[in-house]
Formats: sequence, C-alpha cells, structure tokens
Amino acid sequence: MLMNKPIFVWVKNIKFGAHLPTANCEFISSNNVVNAIMTAETARNCQFTHGLAQMVIAHDYQGNTVVCAIKPVHIQCTEGQFIKMVNFSHNKNEGLVGRFLKLLSFVSVKELLPFVVFILNNEEVLKLFMRSEASFKHHHCYLGGLFEHSIEVAEMTYQNAKHLGHSDIECQTGLVAALFHDIGKIYPALNMNNEKYCSGPHESYTFALLAKPLGELGSRNSRIFSMLTELLAGKPYGHKTRYPIEHVLKQADRSSAESNYAKIQFDALPSHYYFTKVNGNVMYRLNSSS
Repeated sequence: MLMNKPIFVWVKNIKFGAHLPTANCEFISSNNVVNAIMTAETARNCQFTHGLAQMVIAHDYQGNTVVCAIKPVHIQCTEGQFIKMVNFSHNKNEGLVGRFLKLLSFVSVKELLPFVVFILNNEEVLKLFMRSEASFKHHHCYLGGLFEHSIEVAEMTYQNAKHLGHSDIECQTGLVAALFHDIGKIYPALNMNNEKYCSGPHESYTFALLAKPLGELGSRNSRIFSMLTELLAGKPYGHKTRYPIEHVLKQADRSSAESNYAKIQFDALPSHYYFTKVNGNVMYRLNSSS
C-alpha cells in the first residue's frame, strides 16, 4: 500500500468489528463521508471515537480505504462548526482549518483560553479572518492570505519557542500573539463596510477587536497580559525588546512574509526559471530542474 501525507478529517465514529481484529472508521474529508478500515490496535491506541483528527490513509489492492495512523486533535469544536469553517475558508481548505484548530488545541493555560473562545464563537470575525488578504501587493495578497499567514507565523513561533527552551506559558502566549498579530486588518471590513484590503494602524485595530479577551486576561494575570500586549503592539523605530520571545515571533513573521512574496514573484514563470528581477533586484531560486 502507498501511504498518503497526513490529512485533517472529522471522525464521525469508530466501531470495532465483532469477530475480526479490525475496526470501521467513518470520517468526513473534502465534504464527503468516507468509510475506512483500521486495525483494532490502532483504534484502541487513539482513545477516541469522534472529533477532529490528523490521519494517514492508504488504499489496499481491493480499493478499500485503510487508516494507517490517527492522532486526535483535542479542541472544543463540533462537527457543524468544523464544516462551517471549511466552507468559510477560501477554496474550502480543510488542511488550513485543521492546522488552525490544532494550534488552538495547544492553548491550555486557562488565562489564554478566552482567546480560543473568542475566535470560535464570533462567526463574523472568524469568517473575515479566514477569507481576507494579508496585504495589498506584498505577501499573501489574495483571498485567504491573512489566515494562511497567521497560521504559518503561529506554527513557527510555537515550534521554535519550544525548540529554544521557552516555558510552556511563553510558548502559548507567543502562539496566541502570532495567531492574532494581524487580525486588526479585518477591522475596516468589519466596522466600516469596506470589504477590500485597507491599510491602516492594524495593531491598534487588533486591540479593539480583542478588547474582551484582553480585558479578561488583564483582570486574571497581569504578567501574561503585559507580555501578550507587548507582542501585539506596534513598535517605534529603535524599540528595545523586553521579552526574548518577541525575536522568535518577529523572525517567524518575516520568514512567512518574505517566503510568500518570493513565491508570488515566480508563480507566473515557467518552472525552469531560476531567477527573476524584482524592483531592480535579482531574486534566485532552486528547484528540481535546476
């Protein structure tokens, strides 16, 4: 069997076979209900029967879908919410929605949980966050670009912070800051009836949008509040960083933005082109045909 890359699916149920050491798994993928088989050991080890999961599947020689590996994503989200989010996302990107919910599942510090509740329970904000552009003509300047950029920055910030030995609470605070660092960019569409990308003081808009969860955090833990607001705030020239994790977030933000900008420059060119000129500067790339 040839195994595919891991995918995010919504598991509807897992039922053990009566006489064979197998289990049947029913899940939703690409808006289709799929019936698959898996070993009883795999089913027992995953220790859940329904919800969001990351899964590796394959197909046997008889055409059956086989679950090779499964890892639950523990997040307070219903099947209906998951399907709605997939439909909200540009091109119904199930993978991005799964990555987003997986990031939210890493937030376990109780003072930070109101941010998870805020984004999952504010449908209008969530929809705009998932469908908006991240910039006008620079990076991620297409529908869904803001959502994609925010996820990339949050993933890199969280994983790099963990790798560099930051505490769990710093890693989670950095994750929240990274995920919402540009959410203020939807403020004009949300409050000014302007659906097109509109430049402005998005850091200030971010504080306006996150006022409720930030207020709750400020009343519960002033030290986490201080770090998070510092990470979210716009910085003047010459600003000296007080929190080392800010460097991690900044590098993640820049890496996501510049990598995507470079990709956009090459998108319209044939695959064998290994350089292009942008604003008078030459940009190079390597690919399989180089």
